[in-house]
Amino acid sequence: MRLLTLALCATVAGGLLGGCGVNLPAPTYDAAAPALKTHPRPGIYLAEFDGTDILGYRAAHEALQGPICKVSGGMYVNGIAVDSRGNLIDPNGSSRLVIVFKGPEMCGEKLGSFHDKYGQPSDASSGDAATGTIAVANILDNGSSPGSLSICTLRAGCTSNLTNPQMYAAEAVAMRDGSCWVDAKRTASGGAALIYFKGCAGQGEVASGFKSASSGGIDIDNHGNLVIVDSSQKMVYVYSGCDPQCSVVGGPFRLKSACFFGKLNAANTNYVTVDQLEGHIDFYSYSTNAIKYKYAVKGLPVSLAPEGIAQNPRSQE
Repeated sequence: MRLLTLALCATVAGGLLGGCGVNLPAPTYDAAAPALKTHPRPGIYLAEFDGTDILGYRAAHEALQGPICKVSGGMYVNGIAVDSRGNLIDPNGSSRLVIVFKGPEMCGEKLGSFHDKYGQPSDASSGDAATGTIAVANILDNGSSPGSLSICTLRAGCTSNLTNPQMYAAEAVAMRDGSCWVDAKRTASGGAALIYFKGCAGQGEVASGFKSASSGGIDIDNHGNLVIVDSSQKMVYVYSGCDPQCSVVGGPFRLKSACFFGKLNAANTNYVTVDQLEGHIDFYSYSTNAIKYKYAVKGLPVSLAPEGIAQNPRSQE
C-alpha cells in the first residue's frame, strides 16, 4: 500500500492533482462508450501501481501466458474491486478518478467515472457500482491530512465524507447490506484499526476484538464473515460481526508470501493474493477452518508493482 506525496501535486499526469488547487470535473457517465475487447468470465483482475493498465487473467491456471484482456486503469492504483454484477471498480490514485467498467464479462467498456474530491482513493466497494452506492477509502485527504471514507455514486460523484479519530490512513474498505468497514492505519507510525460505519454514515465505531497488527485488504465471504489481511504479519483473520464487536471464526492463517489485498471467488473455493516482490498470484483454498496454499502463478510484471487484485465473479457476500 503506497500513497502519493505533496510533491506529486505538480507532476502527476502533466498537471495538478484534484485537491491541489484545481477544480474537479463533474462525474461522467459513458453508457454509450465504445466497447473494448472483452473476454468471458470467470477471471482475475490485477492492478499495476506503476503501470497504466488493469490486466485480466484466467481464473485458475498454473502457468501464465500473458493476460487475456486489459483496460486502461491509470497510474497509482492500490486496491480494485468487482461488484455483484461483475462490474470492475478502479480507484485511480494519480488522478483521483474512480472508474467503473461494465461486467459481467472481463474487461468491458467504461460505464463512467467520477473524481473523489475528498482524497486519494486507495480501495473501493459496491454491490452495484453502475446504479448504487460506491464506498471509497482514501489513504490521505487532499494530500496531507488523515484519510477518510467517501460515499459516492457513479452519476452524482462523492456526496459525503466520513472520518474517525482512529483512522489515520483509510487503506481498504468493504460494504455489505448498506454498512461499511474500513481497515485503517491507526497512526502515522503504524498499527491498525477496523472502523464500522453503520449505514455507511456517521462517525463510525472502532471494532473491538480486532487482532491485526497492521492494515490490509478486506473481503466478505458468502456467510457474511470479514476476511482481512494482516499485511505485516503475512496472516489472514476471518471475523464475524465487527458491528462493532468482532469474533474470530477462523485463523490467523499464515500466507506464503507478503501481500496487502486478497479476494475470494464466487464459490469461496479460491482466495488469491499478489506477491509484489516476486511477481506471483498465490492461490489458496478457503474455508473458515483453513486457508491453504495451493500454487503460485508466476510471470507478473514486477517492475510495474502489481498490487490490487479482484476475482470475477466475486464472493456473493
